Amino acid sequence: YHQSKDEKKSFFLYSVHFLLQCVNEVEAFKLRIEGEQVVKYDFIHLSPTIGREDGTFGFGFLNTMQTLKYLYKMLKRNRKSENSTGLSFSENIGRLDLIRYSALPWFAFSEMKHAVSFGRGDSVPRISTGKLIKENGAYLLPISISGHHALMDGRNVAELIEKLETTKK
Repeated sequence: YHQSKDEKKSFFLYSVHFLLQCVNEVEAFKLRIEGEQVVKYDFIHLSPTIGREDGTFGFGFLNTMQTLKYLYKMLKRNRKSENSTGLSFSENIGRLDLIRYSALPWFAFSEMKHAVSFGRGDSVPRISTGKLIKENGAYLLPISISGHHALMDGRNVAELIEKLETTKK
């Protein structure tokens, strides 16, 4: 949080970049079910929900391999597409080598359910974050993680949470 503010950059973008770094360090988050096979991707990218001024939203695509500066440009380009309609800002949202991500900066939460169709073969994890809160001098960011139980379990989610809590940016 402090680094983003010191550099006058988006906390959202810093947090997303850091989240993706940690996601890419946990093998279970790189696994997907494709047909009857389990496939492991080398890198996982991000499909964020991007709100429009009129209250609707679409899904964008941010490439994990890019620098923060590039991701900032991509996010600005996605936001410039606000006049578009439909659910997609990018042809890449159908890819499986990504996570679906939503930021909900308006409120903190202790539990959240993600809309998901795991029963129909959808094995893409969903991650959402809530409102950043300051408590006892520490900043806390609520996070909700959903994954296909055939590919990950609580131990894998705990591994990601530990990386988020202990990795220095």
